[in-house]
Parts: sequence; C-alpha cells; structure tokens
Amino acid sequence: MDLFKRLTGLAAAAVLLVFASSPLRADSLQEAVNGSPAQIGENFAIGQRVFKANCAGCHEGSTGRAPQPTILRNMRPATIYRALTDGVMKPMAAGLSENERVAVSEYLAMRKLTAEGANARPFTCDARRAGFDRRAVPSQSGWGFDPANTHSVSVKAAGITRADLGKLKLKWAFGFADSNRARSQPSLAGGAIFTGSHNGDVIALDRETGCERWRYQARAEVRTGVVIEPWKAGDAKADPLAFFGDLAGNVYAVRAFSGELVWSVRADNHSAALITATPSLHDGTLFVAVSSLEENSAADPAYQCCTFRGSVLALDAKTGKEKWRTWMVGEPQRRQEEAGHIEYGPSGVAVWNTPAIDAKRGLIYFATGDNYSQPATELSDAIIALDMATGKIKWAHQAIEGDAWNVGCYVGAVTCPEDAGPDFDFGAGVTLARNAKGRDLVLAGQKAGIAYAFDADTGEQVWQRRVGRGGLAGGILFGIAAQNGRLFAPVSDFGEIADKTHPAMPGMNAISIDTGELLWTKPMENTCKPELKDCYPGISAAITSTPDFVIAGSDDGRLRAYAAETGEVLLDMDLLRSFETVNGVAAKGGSMSGGAAPIVDGGQIIVASGYGHAMKMPGNVLLVFGKE
Repeated sequence: MDLFKRLTGLAAAAVLLVFASSPLRADSLQEAVNGSPAQIGENFAIGQRVFKANCAGCHEGSTGRAPQPTILRNMRPATIYRALTDGVMKPMAAGLSENERVAVSEYLAMRKLTAEGANARPFTCDARRAGFDRRAVPSQSGWGFDPANTHSVSVKAAGITRADLGKLKLKWAFGFADSNRARSQPSLAGGAIFTGSHNGDVIALDRETGCERWRYQARAEVRTGVVIEPWKAGDAKADPLAFFGDLAGNVYAVRAFSGELVWSVRADNHSAALITATPSLHDGTLFVAVSSLEENSAADPAYQCCTFRGSVLALDAKTGKEKWRTWMVGEPQRRQEEAGHIEYGPSGVAVWNTPAIDAKRGLIYFATGDNYSQPATELSDAIIALDMATGKIKWAHQAIEGDAWNVGCYVGAVTCPEDAGPDFDFGAGVTLARNAKGRDLVLAGQKAGIAYAFDADTGEQVWQRRVGRGGLAGGILFGIAAQNGRLFAPVSDFGEIADKTHPAMPGMNAISIDTGELLWTKPMENTCKPELKDCYPGISAAITSTPDFVIAGSDDGRLRAYAAETGEVLLDMDLLRSFETVNGVAAKGGSMSGGAAPIVDGGQIIVASGYGHAMKMPGNVLLVFGKE
C-alpha cells in the first residue's frame, strides 16, 4: 500500500480514537489530519520518502518499541527534529541532511516546523509574581478534586453561588502556541495554575495575571492534568513535586516551584502506549493508568493486530521506581495467518481514566476499555478494584461481555475481529459515593449511555440507568460528578448509533444515588450555526458540581451551568470566538471535550477550550473568569 495512504488512514484513525464519529465524508479524510500536504509544501514528499526509506521498518511494526505513526502525530515537529539532531534518534539520522531532518519532522507531525516561541511574546512573571505562595496548598486532590473522584466542590471552596453566575467577567486569557486543542485539566496550588498543552509544554501561570512562572517541555502532548503533591501550609522548606503523563507513554515528576525535572519513566514499552488519564497520588504512591492508540493502528489492513495490554502500575512518587503492575489482559499469542495477515490476541483493555482512591478499604477503583482482538476477555468493559499495596484484584464486574473491536471495523479492514463488539469502553472516571443508608457505592458511566452503581465491598451491581442511546461517540464519555445524593451524568450521543430503539439524548442528567431513579434530564438543543463545521450538541467532557449548580463545557463550544436541583440552565456562554491573550498568541475557543472539567475555585471559573480532534472544533485557549 502507498505509504501516504497508510499514514493518512492511521491519522484519520487517530482522529477517531475510541470515540469514532459519524462516517467520514469523501473529502474529510485528509481534513482529519492535523495539517495537510499543501500546508507542509514540498517537504511533504521529501519527508514521505525519508520515512519510507529509513524509519518505517521500525515505526510501523506492532511488536517493537519505536513509537507508531499514531503516537508521532501527537508530537510537535520541533520535538521530533530535536530527537533526530541531538536526541535518541541522532545515530539513525546521521546520514540525513538538515533539510531531510526538517522534512521528516514536518511529515510525521503533519505541521510546519516553526521557531519555538515565534507565535508568542514573552510574558514572564516579574519578581513580584514569580514566587509561589506556600500558604496556598493545592485546592484539589488531583483530577477528581478529592480521592473519591467526585468532581465536586463545596460552596465555600467554589466562592461562586448560583446568583454569581450572571456576574462573571473574563479576567484574562492565555493562548497555547502551535496548538489546536486544550485537553489538560488545570490544577491550582501556590497561587498558580498548572496545565499541560498540545505542544507538550507544561506551564505554571500566575493565577492573577497569567504571567509565566516556569515552563517544562515534555516529549509529546500532555493531555493529563498536573497532580501537585500536598504540603503543610506555610512550610518554608516545602518542595512539592508535580506529576503528569504524555501521549508518548512517559510519566514525569518535576519540582512544582521550579519545573525542574526530578524523574521520568516510560510507563509501558509498547510502541503505541500513551497516558491519557491523570495519575492518582496517595501516601507516596503514584497510580498510573496506561492506554494506547493501537486500536487505531488496526485501520491499516497490513497491521498485525494486536499486542498492546492495558495495565495500571504503582510508582514510588519520589523516585519513579515501579512498585507493582497489574495487567488487564494476558500475553497476546499469534493466533492465525491468513492471506499474509497475521493476527495476535488477546489484546487491548486499555485504561483511559483516573483511579479513585478508597483509603479506608485500601483499594483503588477504575474502569476499562474493550479488547482490540479476539478472544474477548473478562476484564474488558469492566469496573475493577485493586489492592493499592499489592495490585491484586479484589473484585471486577464486567458490564458487557465479548466487546472486541478496533478501528479496522469502522473502515472495513481485515483487522476487524470476528463477532466484533459495540466498542462500549468506559472512558469516564469512576466515583466513590455513599448513599443515604451509609452504603459505599462505586458509580460509573459508559459509552453505552448507561450509568451504574456497584457495591464498593463486593462489586455487586446495585442499579443501572440509561441516560443516552450510546455509540462509538455517544453515551457518557469522559466524566461524571456526584454530590448531595445526586449523580450528574453528561451525554454526547452524536455519531454512530448503537441502539436504534433509543433517540439521541444529548444533555445533562441527574440520577438518585440511592435508587438509580432519574431525577431530572435537560436535553440540549442544537444551537450550531450552519456555517460551523464539526459543531454538534452534546456533552462529552468531564464536569464539575457545586451544591448550587453543575457546570460543563460542551461539544458546541458553549459553557453551561445547570441548577443542581432542577436542571434549569443558569449560564449559557458562547466561547466560539477569538480572544485577546496575555501572551500575544492568537487564540480561540472551540469544542470542549475530554477529561478537562471546568475548575470552580475561589471565586473563579477556569476553562480550557478547544478539542481539534475526533471531528470536534479546534481551539487553543485557557480562560479565567471571575465575579465583577
């Protein structure tokens, strides 16, 4: 097969991810790529030739350690160029000319190589703003805001009530250079906002002004949030660490007050491994969920599918040393060869979401994705409890059996498993909550459009409630929230239809934690203008709740807040516009999807806007709102 066709197919598959959208139009395959041959110019043909002759042998295999093209698509051209000139790929690129190194970097990243910082003006903090306030300890405990992943905040912590929502004013905006998506959930500590970016930068920004305190360059896009190690308020000697992962499968620890690297490790040596979930930190241990893009590589009929195995591992937070690892699937075996196509299995069962911590029971809880190839296994599409000290499985509950699927099924490739499943991953992080009778429940939301409650001790299913029709890009995708007896479940329901007996139900829902009864539902109207490409109603992003309201960014580029008791829309703000930024980068809002929930804290609402992926509208801005 022509290499361009193969890589274009892989890039389109990467756009689909696990959350594939509506069938691609004939003219949209190339549009799905981050960039185009026309934008890269004559270097496209040069880069294609160089890759085919020098790189494809290692980077297109399913069993090696060299990152696959789907992973390289998530790197900036400057990162690839540095690897070829001064990094790990320097010996392999020794025979390439300067122009060839530039060309292959642009070809793989599908973007032009520009001088770093060329799109931005320096906005470094002065001495008055550069220091960190050691009295301002982290206001949230990781991605879930608390160990239980409730994604809820108190009225006092929020500093914003229902009455304040109409008084919000944009305080400042920060633009991410060389980016078309903003998928890292902001974290707050020391008077700073910590966030990752599409271009691989992890940045600490002064919370009041947006000036830059430090910047660290990761090897690939940082989609996770940044977890800040807690410290005692006012401790003058505090030197906390900050943890995050990238889309090349690396996990990092840097000093929170300087950005200095302390350690980095590769979470899995598989060539398609990546980190999408923010790690969880507890008592000196970092719990890391490992996912992959191999499911997308199977769109190439020549790909030998599949060998990735999802896992969760525990790392020593101070050193990065592995304490234990629990695999979600057994060792893949060569199953058959037919007409030159080799198949491996079992595989898959990636973990896309952040583990919840149950210190009382000594457990962590998380949910898993589907198998990529047959045979389907018992831990796919499941909720799992692990002993946090040993990694031993305490219990597991599989919601749907037999779900073996990959993007080859979407494009009709031979790599599609026989008896392919519906692709009903659990992408959303699970939540630990207590019902009115004092029973602890693990709450979960699935792409099937169903919310569940399981007994925290046994994994027994207590109830389930359908709130969406489900599908490849439907149902509950990236996050739920729980507070005051209510589970809030956002629904996307755009794209492929899994259950044609149910209508599309995009919007917000509140469910009784006690009974699973639907308390209210607020359908979302289609407000997308005809000229807006890739605009759809629905909520696929993680959400945040307060006792007064639940707030969510949506696929249509709007920020909405719903009354917690009734679902009444209290705020409806259009972010699909350009913003003047403090750092001078041209920036705009877009679809809000993925694991980045709006942050409500100390009288501010902090929102990352822009997805630019999976047929969603691009954007590259961080917005900070406050009360007038």
